[in-house]
Amino acid sequence: MKTAVADTSIDAFHAHKANGRAMEQQKRIVAFIEKRGGDWSIGELAHALGLEKSTVSARVNELLYKTGDLAECAKRKDRISGVKVRPVGLPVGQGKLFQ
Repeated sequence: MKTAVADTSIDAFHAHKANGRAMEQQKRIVAFIEKRGGDWSIGELAHALGLEKSTVSARVNELLYKTGDLAECAKRKDRISGVKVRPVGLPVGQGKLFQ
C-alpha cells in the first residue's frame, strides 16, 4: 500500500496551505477560544483539540501575525505542563462585536 508522505515538514506546511486544511485548523482554534473564552497556550489548545503542538503553533502564529484574529495575553503557567507561557486569546473587544 502506497501512502502520500511529505518529504519534509516544509512540504507538509505548504500542502496544508494549498489544500485549505490550514484555514480549517485556524477556524477550529478561533471557534474553540470564542466558545470557551479566556486565554490558551499552544499545549492547552493542542490537548483540547487533539492536534499536534507543532500544528497549533503554526496556526497560532498565523492567527497572531498574519490575520490578527488572536492576541497575546499576559504570561502565566501552562495548566498542563506548569511551564511559564505567553497564552493567546481573542483581541480585546472582539467578543463584543457579535453581541
